[in-house]
Amino acid sequence: MTENKINLLSMKIYVADDDQLNLKILKRNFENNGFTEVHQYLSGKELLEAIEKEVPDLILLDIIMPDMDGYEVLEKVKDTPAWHHIPVIMITGVSGPDELDALQMSFEKGAMDYITKPYRQLELILRVKSALTLERQRKELQNALEKVKKLENLLPICSYCKKIRNDKDYWEDVEVYISEHTDTMFSHSICPDCYELHVKPQLLKSIEENKD
Repeated sequence: MTENKINLLSMKIYVADDDQLNLKILKRNFENNGFTEVHQYLSGKELLEAIEKEVPDLILLDIIMPDMDGYEVLEKVKDTPAWHHIPVIMITGVSGPDELDALQMSFEKGAMDYITKPYRQLELILRVKSALTLERQRKELQNALEKVKKLENLLPICSYCKKIRNDKDYWEDVEVYISEHTDTMFSHSICPDCYELHVKPQLLKSIEENKD
């Protein structure tokens, strides 16, 4: 088993369905395929409460549920800035002429995939793995961008007094700057005060010595 596969199988999945039998079947299917972080909820409200505590890597969402249907839950997820990136797969028993409407509405509201009951277990697992792979790639890209951003945060620091030149071109004490910023790296420069106090006298002295 490769490291990538272990990471994929340990990603967090939330499932909402008001039918306990469906949840039981889903859980067994996931466990048989090696998934270890599958959390189940009997309503959309319970699912949203769980997301507020910890954001999952994938949501499987039944459309037809009492109190709060899948569309309402999907809208809430996609309208919340901290959650809108979560991939959502809609699962429904809607069939016949209404199925096309359910499919269209699901994608219009932000779902990434759609599965109709009764579904084949292999199909579900493959779709879930595909969604998790994309989410893992998104996270890896986000981490890479954050590292690049940190590398761009090189700051001029005076070689003598250790003051830092901030983004407004003012020199301020390291302690002040550090209290307002994190995850930064220092480069070195010389502030005007230290130039006058240290560098300029040394230059003048050197010039005088060379005259002699």
